[in-house]
Amino acid sequence: MNDQSIEPEPKFRVRARYTDATVTVYQAYRPQIGRRAARTGRFPPSWKRDRMTWVIKPRS
Repeated sequence: MNDQSIEPEPKFRVRARYTDATVTVYQAYRPQIGRRAARTGRFPPSWKRDRMTWVIKPRS
């Protein structure tokens, strides 16, 4: 028997891939936005650029 506790899945999660030079962060969208964007290759008019948050590596 395994006595280790299993933590519940978090409601929100950041998914990303990174290399020494780049970080790619994956963003989830409501189905009405995400499906249309995936199908047409463009965001629909209901998508608002001002609602985005950018993650930028600080300069050293």
